[in-house]
Amino acid sequence: MEYLLKITLFFLLYTTSILCKNSGQEQKSDKKITKADSLFSLGKIYSDDSLNQKKVLNLFEKSLFLYKKYENLPKIAKTYQYIAYAYDYKENYDSVKKYHQKALKINIDIDNKRMAAVSANNLGIAYTITGDLDSAHYYYDKGIDLTKITKDTAEFIELYQNKGICFDYGGDYENAVKYTVKALKYSEKINYINSIVALNLHIAQYYNNIANIEKAFTYCEHASNYIEKISNQETKASFYNTLGEIYFSNSNNKKAKINFSETLKISRKNNYKRGIAAAYMNLAKLYLEEKKLKDAENYAELSVETEKEINDISGIISSLIIFSEIQYLQKHYNKALLNLDEAKKMSKENGIYENLPDIDFHFYNIYKLTGKTKNALKYYERFHKIKDSLNAVEVKEKIADIEIKYQTEKKQHKIELLNEENKTKEQNLKARGFLIASLILLLFLITGAAYFFRAKAFHKLNKMELEIQNYILKSEELNRNISNNYSDNLEYFSKKHQLTERETEVLELICKGKTNAQIAEKIFVSQNTVKYHIKNIYLKMDVKNRVEARNKISG
Repeated sequence: MEYLLKITLFFLLYTTSILCKNSGQEQKSDKKITKADSLFSLGKIYSDDSLNQKKVLNLFEKSLFLYKKYENLPKIAKTYQYIAYAYDYKENYDSVKKYHQKALKINIDIDNKRMAAVSANNLGIAYTITGDLDSAHYYYDKGIDLTKITKDTAEFIELYQNKGICFDYGGDYENAVKYTVKALKYSEKINYINSIVALNLHIAQYYNNIANIEKAFTYCEHASNYIEKISNQETKASFYNTLGEIYFSNSNNKKAKINFSETLKISRKNNYKRGIAAAYMNLAKLYLEEKKLKDAENYAELSVETEKEINDISGIISSLIIFSEIQYLQKHYNKALLNLDEAKKMSKENGIYENLPDIDFHFYNIYKLTGKTKNALKYYERFHKIKDSLNAVEVKEKIADIEIKYQTEKKQHKIELLNEENKTKEQNLKARGFLIASLILLLFLITGAAYFFRAKAFHKLNKMELEIQNYILKSEELNRNISNNYSDNLEYFSKKHQLTERETEVLELICKGKTNAQIAEKIFVSQNTVKYHIKNIYLKMDVKNRVEARNKISG
């Protein structure tokens, strides 16, 4: 009996040491997760500053390391998603695809269908931008299948609209219309006015591209039925601009001018620089076609200036090309050459090669008009050479994409097999561990002494849990106080800095710590529109980032 008691006491002491060790490990684990959350949150704060993406990636990678260490799969997937967004800022689309694919796989594994649909949509966008339209459609369809289960109306709108844009990229306007109409039906179902107007305009543009003018104007008319109800003035400006472009492409310059002028009026009133630049550019083109070169030159110059204000590189290049054409038609050859040189330099520096043929063609025209035949011939040959090489590159890229896709799928299949093998081994180890633990527990049940030690251990754990809960409650109270402080000052700063109603709404969500994606989902706009509002807010409040904006409001 004494021998049995000694054995029992030995196992009790051994188990107690294990419980204390596990308790310490759990406490350490909680601290690591908290640290990972802090690193991730800091990364999100920096994520909207395009100049800080290196720091953003460093912070996300550190948080990812900790999340992986403690196998927190939902947070690993979310971190992958934000790493992809950071690479999107850097326009590194290979990395964008890589990390969205990682996020998609984990979200599918943990059966988070909603976030899996978001990841699939993000992959579709990345493949659309890089021109791999087959892969883009594959991921959009995957996202749609997942959303049919979750029945997320907002995600249906996003996926169908993006699938329509993907068909537009491929020149398949019939299917572009088909899927955009599906997105439109969901927008009408929830009476999402801004989306209804925007989608009607998309469809009108698609019909205009295939010269079905009657249908184009029908959808413009549908959009016009809601135009007075929308609160978003940018969408209203886009409506008049799109209507003007359709009239202009069908040689109705009078009505085109009326709509471009209305675009300019609304955009100026709301300081919508993108709309102002678009109106200036379209009016310049219109007056150029009417041979009113002085008016065309004035609007082209304003377009260049406005595009530079908002730093839209593609817009600056396009405006410079139009500006130079208007100038050399007025025999201002030197000014035209300077603008073309600037456009060419920007195109090469930013990798926007599709503009180079137009630039060289205008160089050819200038040298031909000034009698410099040798230079004219050089640029004419270069114009055709670049145009032909761009077509050849597109073909090679398509072939390369197919080869890469094959190799990626092959490697992915091997990885999936290895993962399955590892999961099996892990399950076997867990089962063995569970059996050993069960035998030890059974032995301890022989004596009543085990109850005392376990009760003591649980008491210690409960005390720790209570301390953690108190810490969380204090943190929540502090966050509420900060949030209330923001709310008290928000109205004052909104009036002081003349923020629009939408900008005030976005600023409030920023103060609540919402990401661009969460803000876009909350107010039913795209992330690009959210970025645009945030840039306007920073400009009006004279701040550089979210931290400065929050600090300014909190005083």
